[in-house]
Amino acid sequence: MADIERYRKMFQEAESHADYWIDGPITEFVEDLARLMEEQRVTRAELARRLGTSRAYITKMLGGNANFTLLTMVKLAMALDGAVHIHISDKRAVTRWRDKIPGKGNKAARKARKPSKPAAEGGE
Repeated sequence: MADIERYRKMFQEAESHADYWIDGPITEFVEDLARLMEEQRVTRAELARRLGTSRAYITKMLGGNANFTLLTMVKLAMALDGAVHIHISDKRAVTRWRDKIPGKGNKAARKARKPSKPAAEGGE
C-alpha cells in the first residue's frame, strides 16, 4: 500500500507543474495538423513551401519536438486553410469537439473526443 500512496503523491506533485499538462494539447494539435495534411493531400515539402521554411522544420513540428507558440500554431493552421481553437475547462472535464463545415451537411462533421487530462492520469 505504501507504493500506491507514494505514486499517488508523485502524480499530485506532477499535476502542479505546467510541463505535465503540455503534452496532451501538443499531441492533439499535431494529430489535427497531420489529419488536415492527409485530407488535403499536402506533403511536408508542400507545407514547408507554403510557410517558406524547410521540410526538416515541418518534420520537427510533426514530431511534436518544437516549441509551439500560438503564432506558430496559427501559421501552420492557416497554411492548411484551418483555424486554431482554444478552450479552457475544468481539468477533470472531458471535452467533445464537433467540426461542421458549412455547406457539407452533417456527414462532413467530424466528431472527436479530446481529453483534458493526459492519458497517464486517467484521461482517454
